[in-house]
Amino acid sequence: MLKHHLAISVCLGGLALAEQPQSTAPSTPRPRRAPNGAFGPARPWLRGPNVEQRLTARLNLNATQQNTVHTAIEESKVILKGVGEQERALHTQLGAAVRSGNSASIDQISQQLSAIHQQRTSAQAKALSQIYASLNADQKAKIDPELNRLWGAPGPTGAGVRGRIPRSAPNGAAAPQPGQQ
Repeated sequence: MLKHHLAISVCLGGLALAEQPQSTAPSTPRPRRAPNGAFGPARPWLRGPNVEQRLTARLNLNATQQNTVHTAIEESKVILKGVGEQERALHTQLGAAVRSGNSASIDQISQQLSAIHQQRTSAQAKALSQIYASLNADQKAKIDPELNRLWGAPGPTGAGVRGRIPRSAPNGAAAPQPGQQ
């Protein structure tokens, strides 16, 4: 009898060890975090590839608005043509200047990079300004939090819209409004 129980125990133990563990992964994919740590799309919907399609879908743009969006984006691309290559070349030069310890070159290259950043920011802001001017009030309300997040402007952002208290508020107290203190 003991041998019988021992044999059954060994067989059951072998079956348990041979059994493949089932995946513990959830059936739905986990949401990805954006570079800023927030859940949601990793790319803001005002930048990157397919921005025209994303704006059209999210804001329900009519044909005239779609044309304005397309024109503004294409004009921005023309203005910024070649800027990426210049920026990469300057970053390579900056790396070489850092390695050689050439402070004068570091200052000069940094100023050139600053000028490129100013050019890029200006072109993007002008394109967004043209797009924003073509929107109706409801569409502007939808895009305002994204613009605030994109440019770091004060006003409602994704967190503020959801009713969270900003981190800077001590002990759960409401943060002071601009002009109040």
